[in-house]
Amino acid sequence: MGTLPSPREARQFLTRFSSPDTTTVADLTVVDKLLWPKDHLALIKLEGPFDTENLASIAQTLVQLQRLGLMSVVMLDNQTWWSNQGALSDILLDSEAEQQVAEIRRRMMKDMTDLVEEIERSGGKARPVFEGIFEEADHRHDSIDRIVTQDDVSKVSVSPGLQPIRSCLRLKHIPVMIPIATTTQSHRIPIQSNKALVALAKYMGETAADKSLTSGTGSETGHETLVPMRLIVINTTGGIPLTRANGIRGPTHCFVNLKDEYHTIVDDLNNMNHIPEQLAQSYQSDLDMIKESLEHLPLTCSALITSSPSLTLITNLITDKPLFSSTMREQDPKVMLATTVLRNGLDIFTFRGSLQGLDLKRLQGLLESSFGKSLDAEGFFARIEPRTRTVILAGQDYMGAAIVTREGGNIYEEGHEQRTLASVAYLDKFSIAPKSQGIGVADILWKKLTDEFPDLVWRSRTDNPVNKWYFDRADGYIRIPGTNWTVFWYGQEGLKLMRDYIQICRDIPASFSNTPLKRT
Repeated sequence: MGTLPSPREARQFLTRFSSPDTTTVADLTVVDKLLWPKDHLALIKLEGPFDTENLASIAQTLVQLQRLGLMSVVMLDNQTWWSNQGALSDILLDSEAEQQVAEIRRRMMKDMTDLVEEIERSGGKARPVFEGIFEEADHRHDSIDRIVTQDDVSKVSVSPGLQPIRSCLRLKHIPVMIPIATTTQSHRIPIQSNKALVALAKYMGETAADKSLTSGTGSETGHETLVPMRLIVINTTGGIPLTRANGIRGPTHCFVNLKDEYHTIVDDLNNMNHIPEQLAQSYQSDLDMIKESLEHLPLTCSALITSSPSLTLITNLITDKPLFSSTMREQDPKVMLATTVLRNGLDIFTFRGSLQGLDLKRLQGLLESSFGKSLDAEGFFARIEPRTRTVILAGQDYMGAAIVTREGGNIYEEGHEQRTLASVAYLDKFSIAPKSQGIGVADILWKKLTDEFPDLVWRSRTDNPVNKWYFDRADGYIRIPGTNWTVFWYGQEGLKLMRDYIQICRDIPASFSNTPLKRT
């Protein structure tokens, strides 16, 4: 049940996806007026081939997403377009080159037409877009219409304005594109879809930064800046396969912080023996495309690789999180195989054994802004300094932090008996700056915690609204009798150490005052 949206997530969804001025869409139904998209786009790559049933399911999902407030801009891809092309000679007659390019275009056009028709059958509106978007930037094909492989065009640019896409969005039609670029001599040549998507994402990111492009256009459409909030790859094989488990569960990566994990994943893909080499190369190509695209887009933009579009995309749209987590329990293996969520992410800094190197004033500011209460800074830092195990810091500007201390190991009197409490890793603070919430910082920090600590205990006030998030990531929990604390833990030692966990969490003094933090 961890994938169901919490009340907070539902409120955030309704806030982001507010309805437009209904005076501009008078022909819509009452339901459509409430749910029609405004300023929310997704760049979606469909990596076929798909059979008829799967294509129909994808089309239905695109229509459902549109009604929920996310308009799709679709790019098609299919390795069968290029089949038998590699066997051709590098030296071709003009007529042979023209026939080759014409055959690839024919295959692309057929797939594009099939998807447009499926969207129409599903109750939506779609329009094919096969020219007017991409241009060849290296001018290698100006004099002859010739292509041997999909990598023959090395540089792709985007036609200024993106009028074909804007026209579709104004009419509430889903644009369905194929990767074809136009040369300066007006030749139309097939290109690699990932190169086209990177060029499109770069252009869209630049329009977001250029305020002049949006001035005076507010009455035209709800998508003036054309900045996507999601970059989605729908394939037939699922998320990025996982080999270096590090204690993380699942056959695929569930969440990827590209800044921190990109090189490790690339190394894994280059050394995988349990999947075909061509599939590993496809994953790496998509990973590179997503990484480069997200670098040009706002931090709030996330990416998704999935093979189960309906449940995955709609849930991710509302919750902005993976369908499973490395610490969530009782998960559907089919879902775990299907999905990887990726973010451009941020740099992670780890401090071990002491607080040396940390800016304690900035850390105090992070904790107070996150919890909304005044921290007893002197008492708190004096308590944790001699027992600090690890501090994981997200970003140089203190976007989030996880503070883990060594607790226990002391003699405790229980009735007439004395016993030594176990020495355990205790999550003393887990905080995200308010300005950094909703961009995946919590997932990034939590993943680093689970990588480093196979067993972890922490406590939270029973009325803390974050507890639902903790429930999803804990193996167990119990309330401390006579207090307002709930103890959480994950790891195999949890049940054995439950008595010690309770005593340790009971003895730790509160760090914050009960009065709300005064805002200045």
